[in-house]
Amino acid sequence: MRTLITGVAGFVGRHFARAIVTDGLGDVHGADRGELAATGEDELRASLRSYRSLDVTDAAAVTAAVRELAPDRVVHLAAQASGADSLEHPAETYVVNAVGALHLLEAARRHAPGATILLVGSADVYGSGRAGSRIPENAPLLPRNPYALSKAAQDMLGEVYAGTYGLRVVRTRTFSHTGPGQRPRFALAGFADQLARIGEELAPPEVRVGNLDGVREYGDVRDVVRAYLALLDQGEAGEAYNVCTGVGHTMRDLLDRLISISGVRATVVSDPARVRARDTDHLVGDPAKLATRTGWSPAIPLERTLLDLFRDARERVRREAGI
Repeated sequence: MRTLITGVAGFVGRHFARAIVTDGLGDVHGADRGELAATGEDELRASLRSYRSLDVTDAAAVTAAVRELAPDRVVHLAAQASGADSLEHPAETYVVNAVGALHLLEAARRHAPGATILLVGSADVYGSGRAGSRIPENAPLLPRNPYALSKAAQDMLGEVYAGTYGLRVVRTRTFSHTGPGQRPRFALAGFADQLARIGEELAPPEVRVGNLDGVREYGDVRDVVRAYLALLDQGEAGEAYNVCTGVGHTMRDLLDRLISISGVRATVVSDPARVRARDTDHLVGDPAKLATRTGWSPAIPLERTLLDLFRDARERVRREAGI
C-alpha cells in the first residue's frame, strides 16, 4: 500500500507519516514545497520511503509525481493554512489551496484513477455558526476570509471530481486542532510559545492576544490523524465529513487553562495587530456523520493536549535559547 502525503513536512503531515509507519499501514511517500533540512529531520526521514520537493501550483510537477509514484492513497495536506496570512496574500492562498488541489485531482484522474484521495479541508468554510449550535455537513458554505474561500473551492472541486469522474475522493471539513509540533503562528501554539518564553525569562510577563470571546473547539492532532485514517478506509466517495469534537470553548478559557498548566504569572494584553478582520464568533461542529460512518470519536482529553502543547513549546524554546 503506497500512500502519498502532500505537505508531509507540516504539522499534521509529520503526525500522519508517523502513524502510518507505527501502525504498519504500508509505505509513505512524502512531498512538500522545499527540501528537507540537513539536520533535525531524522524522524521524518525515517518515516518515509521517499521524499520529493513539490510545489502544488506546478501542474506538470504534480502530474509527474502522481504518475511516477502511482499511489494507492493520497492525503492532500499541502496548503497555505493561515487565515491571518490569507488576508495579506489572498491570491497566493487561492492558487496554493484551490488550484493546487485541482492539479492533484487532475493528475489522479489521469494517472491514479483507482486511488483514494483524502482532501483535507477546513471548517472555516462554514463561516460562523449560531451560538450554542453544532454545525452539520449540510450547513451552507459561507466563507469569511480568503483562506476559507480557497478551502470552499477545494471542497467543491473534490465533489465534482468524485461525481463527474468517479474518483474516490473523500473530503474533510476539519475544525481547529492543536498539539505538539504546531507552529506559534496559530493561536493556542502562539499562547504556549509566549508562556514558555516568559517561564524561561526570555520575554516580559505579558501574553499578547487577539479576540478571546470567540468560541472554538480544539481537537488533538493525534485524534485528527486517527479520523483521517478511518476515512481513508471507510469514508464514502464524494462525501464531506466534519472532523471535530463537538465541544466548544471560549478562547479566553483555553488561554486560562494554558496559563495554569505553565505555572507562570502573566498579564493578558490585547493586541490590535492580532485581531483578525471578520473573525468567527462560534465554530463548533457536529461529529455525528463521522462517528456513524467510521465509529471514530476523540480519545485524548483537552487537558492532555494543552499539557503536551506547552511542554513541546517549552522544549523548543529551551533548544533555541541553548538552555
